[in-house]
Amino acid sequence: MGPTVRDSGSGTLRRGMTAQPATNTEARSRGARLRIDDIDIRLLRSAFDAGRGTATLAITPTGHVTAAAVVQLPAFEGWVASSELVLRLEGRTASAIEMAMEVAGAGHGRSARAEPEDPDATGLGVFHVELRAPLAALRSSLGEKLSLAVTVWSPSTPTLAPRRVPLVDLMLVPIAGPGPSLQSIDLSDVTDAELYGGSERRSFDLQNPEEGFWKSSGKALLRLSLLWANPQGDGYFVERRLERVTHALAREGGSALVEDASQRRADGSLTQLELVFDTGHADLGPIPEEGKNVPFSPEGVHALDFTLPGSKGDTRTGKARIVWSSPLMVRVRDPRPLLKTFQRLSAVGIDFGTSATVAALVQRGYRSLLQLGRPPEDSAGTSSQGTPSQGTARNESVRAAENPAVLLVDDHEQLWQQMGQSGRFPYLVRVLRGSHAALAMMAEAPNSVVGQLKTLPDRVLGLDESPQLRDRDKGRDFLLDEARVRALVRAYAYLLGRAINRPGQDVYLHYVFTYPSKSDAKIRALVDEELKRGLLLSIPEDIPAEELRVEAAASEAEAFAVEVCPELCAHPDVLPIVERHGELRFVVFDLGGGTLDVACGRFRPASEAEQAEYGSSAVIETLQVNGQPDLGGDILTHELAWVAHQHPSVLPEMEAKEVPMMRPVTVPVNHLARRPELYKRGLAARQNWLRIERALRLERVKHGPQEAPQPAPGLALSRLDGSDATVDAFGTDLTALAESLRGHLLARIGEGTKLLASTMTSTNWADGKPAEEQPPPSNGGLLDRGIVVLLAGNSSRSAFVAQAVAQELGLARPGEPFEAWRPEGGSAPLRGIVLYETPARTERGVTIVGVTPKTAVALGALKLANHEVHLVRASQGFGYFLGDLRGFPPKFTAIVPMGAPSGPPGQQGPHLFDFGRWDTKMPLRVSREYVPGKMTSNDPRVFLVPTTLPPGQVGRLYVAVTAPDEVVLCLDRSTTGDAAAEPLVAQLNLTKALR
Repeated sequence: MGPTVRDSGSGTLRRGMTAQPATNTEARSRGARLRIDDIDIRLLRSAFDAGRGTATLAITPTGHVTAAAVVQLPAFEGWVASSELVLRLEGRTASAIEMAMEVAGAGHGRSARAEPEDPDATGLGVFHVELRAPLAALRSSLGEKLSLAVTVWSPSTPTLAPRRVPLVDLMLVPIAGPGPSLQSIDLSDVTDAELYGGSERRSFDLQNPEEGFWKSSGKALLRLSLLWANPQGDGYFVERRLERVTHALAREGGSALVEDASQRRADGSLTQLELVFDTGHADLGPIPEEGKNVPFSPEGVHALDFTLPGSKGDTRTGKARIVWSSPLMVRVRDPRPLLKTFQRLSAVGIDFGTSATVAALVQRGYRSLLQLGRPPEDSAGTSSQGTPSQGTARNESVRAAENPAVLLVDDHEQLWQQMGQSGRFPYLVRVLRGSHAALAMMAEAPNSVVGQLKTLPDRVLGLDESPQLRDRDKGRDFLLDEARVRALVRAYAYLLGRAINRPGQDVYLHYVFTYPSKSDAKIRALVDEELKRGLLLSIPEDIPAEELRVEAAASEAEAFAVEVCPELCAHPDVLPIVERHGELRFVVFDLGGGTLDVACGRFRPASEAEQAEYGSSAVIETLQVNGQPDLGGDILTHELAWVAHQHPSVLPEMEAKEVPMMRPVTVPVNHLARRPELYKRGLAARQNWLRIERALRLERVKHGPQEAPQPAPGLALSRLDGSDATVDAFGTDLTALAESLRGHLLARIGEGTKLLASTMTSTNWADGKPAEEQPPPSNGGLLDRGIVVLLAGNSSRSAFVAQAVAQELGLARPGEPFEAWRPEGGSAPLRGIVLYETPARTERGVTIVGVTPKTAVALGALKLANHEVHLVRASQGFGYFLGDLRGFPPKFTAIVPMGAPSGPPGQQGPHLFDFGRWDTKMPLRVSREYVPGKMTSNDPRVFLVPTTLPPGQVGRLYVAVTAPDEVVLCLDRSTTGDAAAEPLVAQLNLTKALR
């Protein structure tokens, strides 16, 4: 037989090599023909506990075993008592034989029988045999050259004497000390850790009969970690980086488990390797209902250098290999038998916010908040979003549940490819990261981070403001279109679904989302569709898609009221108000990351008919909903960075050094700017926005008047050409800048409070008086009428918000500090403005989740899903003031008031308004605030909206309110003398028109 190539590290003598220095490779033993082809020699340390698993270590030669060279292996003092000398032989024989090991002429260990298999034409069959001898029996011979041989005899002729077959010479080099060992060996599923900073699942999870992996749940990234004990010492050194690894599932052409050799790592005493496990691969075979343990059994090879004694007392280096193996396995389960259980699980309430997402569900009677990784903490004790931590760890779980709606794109081409595939569970490891893991990379790779995912479709598709992005891994630029925006929203929903549907555990099939009060119907439909598609990607393939239910149940402000009002009514400070009025009237002021939502309504007892129909004893009745799309915490932070860049003490240096800045969506283009090229979209402009925001800690400036921007001497910003420039303006006294920032915040939040006041005034509270005759909600009028203002959304935690609301409602004078009432831990009296926030607490060893202005929305959605409180909507009134310029001098006159009822355009009623004679060249004027006789054409609160009617037509204009944000225009041209002229009709959506 011809020679074959030996695998490195096996320590075997391959075919075509003799077992003794003779030319004849066959030996005859009393009539039995024998040929030895392969020899494997190793020192084997028996299985021992290695932390989370068991392991076996072996030391083998590096090269081919031949009789021409002495086999030299290190014999560590710590190994001698617990190790064996193992001799494995392979060859061919004509009949069954018995073998025993012989070392230096003495027999060691037990004999072994070898039976020939698959005989060839010459009658020789393949045999394998393994012989073992305790290393302790050779202690006295360590350091000496020993002849290694086997004695062979035929069981069929027991009277014939055995024959000795010499093999090789062996030297066991004694080395003092315990020698190398494995302190721990552990297998982890790190897929979620890589995707969004989730926790790793360790080997005991992966082997747990009740966990493991769901069949057909995509590919998982497994990381095998070995921690060495004594990897080097006097006389030896173990190379911790792997040379080679094999496992039980390996086969040519691909298998269910594939190693990524590029991810082999060694750090100190730690060795790591990564493998991708395909949970739906055909190699796994059928999976029974009770699950199946899939053997993994990895074996790895490392280089081992040791000191050899020289002939004249000098030393030289010997080389060997150390081989480890472990009987690790993973468990795969079939989800189909548990489908009925999954159908009975709680719904999941989700607040998909502009800056962060919160998901809530019920587990064994307790409400839980879910997380996508954990936020890093800075020295000031704030979360990654700048939310105050209030100085204690009790709010850590609440803040961790506020998951940033942020994605980091590592490889955009792979991302579009994976998200375009038809199957579930796209493999996005090192393609995409989400939530806290993505936000943590903002400073390092700002151009690779996509935030504000909820408003991204509107910005890209509605406003044509696609940001220029660059993936982090490849450094390639890309822009967004509808398909890519859809893919990003879907990918985020998929990551959220992975966190909810933990691998191998429960699978949730019912999801309830909230939505902004003011949103374009097309954009909202796009977001809802991609959220459902993304959640479906996180559910095992064997569960039918029709089992998944995703619904949009309420606006964010309504969901907040559903959560807070029942608890608030039971508080001793609020209970007298409820008893006096028989209900609680509320106004939710929800200032989130990118939108402002306002909802006015009542929390009241359900009528008998409502109880019979819905089964709820309490009802949230929404009377009026309003909102402003581009007013929120993230937008305010961007605006603060813009104000800082444009400040008179800073702008000259920015222009001189050509430092661009990304213009916020709320700032119009200035065609008279001295350096307009500095305000165009681009990577440098986006990078500077984020650098200024982070360096000056502008997120904290929003918290209250006591906060100030942090000086940043020598701040490095990016120039137009991409090079860095050092800016000195932010390193000096920032007092003037701080005043500008505070003034901007108060003015912008004031815009929202004016919308709040207008909405409250236009709401019919059913107290016997029409809205225009109700007393203003000031000077204590809020509580006298049973009304409380509920501050919701993360941004409402700012002291500026409570101050601005109180000032607008007459509860505080301009500039006077005002503190909102809190149900726990607050000292301010109840004056009508409530910041509802409760800390987490522990009862019977179970954590009762805390409620914050952010988490309350998801918890409210959960209550709606579980029918604890029913939501009733009254006919929503008009959300704007609509009119034109009238009088002399001309002032804005609101002909259609906020709160006007809706109705069909072809019928007479209070929803129909006569604008008089009209030329279609004239635009309509719209405002969210109205001060009669005070608002001129230059008032920035008044917006021009084209009628979309054909130009050059004159007639009498009638406007019908058909929805809270839609009107139908009808121009009657018969009044101008042309009786046969058909009326001109146009539909106008004001939410779109004001963007």
